[in-house]
Amino acid sequence: MLLYDSIMTTEFEQALGRLSMPVFILDRNGMCLYPTGGGQFVLPDMPLGTAKPVPMYGNVFLPLSADANVILMAQQADGTAGDVLLMVDSMMTNILSSTSPILDETGVYRRAIKEEVSGADLELLAQEHHIDLEMQRCVILFQATQPRAESTITVLSNLVPCADGDTLVELDRHTVVLLKDMTQMDEPDDLEEYTGAVVETVLTEAGLSLTVGIGETRQTLSALGESYREAQRAIDVGKVFRPDEHIFIFRKLMLERLLMEIPQDTAQHYHALLFNRKTARLINEEMLFTIEMFFRKDLNLSDTARQLYIHRNTLVYRLDKVQRLIGLDLRKFEDAVTFKILYELKKCITDRQSTVR
Repeated sequence: MLLYDSIMTTEFEQALGRLSMPVFILDRNGMCLYPTGGGQFVLPDMPLGTAKPVPMYGNVFLPLSADANVILMAQQADGTAGDVLLMVDSMMTNILSSTSPILDETGVYRRAIKEEVSGADLELLAQEHHIDLEMQRCVILFQATQPRAESTITVLSNLVPCADGDTLVELDRHTVVLLKDMTQMDEPDDLEEYTGAVVETVLTEAGLSLTVGIGETRQTLSALGESYREAQRAIDVGKVFRPDEHIFIFRKLMLERLLMEIPQDTAQHYHALLFNRKTARLINEEMLFTIEMFFRKDLNLSDTARQLYIHRNTLVYRLDKVQRLIGLDLRKFEDAVTFKILYELKKCITDRQSTVR
């Protein structure tokens, strides 16, 4: 198995030996490739695209993300076997990507995005493959939200309208980057409209739901890694603050990115200044829905009342109650901003607590 042979270096074997538990490497028939003489194992049903550890008969199995024909296995001793396999999968994939030769233009872009090559080496590769070192590009990161037999790159290649300067780059079976030639975009909002059309088309035509992150435009090939990291960050932050959305733009998440940087104890302290037992009775789900709609309508009383199907005076009455209890008049911009920030801090706290668990 060529992929297996390229990974199993002496350095990697030594790394496996330092793990907290033995890890076995199998082929798709369950035959043990490492360590030698390990025998054969019965494999669970693992359809193509399986990305999570699968337990069976006291063992845990995980197909290698770079090649589903390579199976990782560990014994389920204390509940940490799955985490160990995920770590080994990441290690093997990194070794593979750093040692495998670049065969085409897409490979150069992939390494540039992952910041695996830079400086003079990147310039030489770009020259060899006739890639422009300077060109306005941005990273659009597509992540499939559910596994499927057909790779994401196959779906996008068939459905995404690409201009001459655009390039699709596969990172794994579920993750694809579109390097978008921004010289084709007249207005900043054009990129959002384009991405929305792609997401809708892929969902309609292929039944594939996508989560998308969009980084900032960069002028040079060497800076594409920054745009890629921004696209990743946009998805991470967007999922916390806007869970109902699917497209997240880095430059439009400035407030949310700022809030994510606030230490948890500080966030909890300031959130509790407004949202506590004393205010819980008034600031309930109905009131929060009213306030959120008021913010969406840019603090316009008439538009908000119309959207909520209530009388304008009813809305005024509710906002007056909020002002009397917490001292913020949400009809004033500064007070509305204060309320919005303190309310959004809850999402940061909840996200970090779930991550810790």
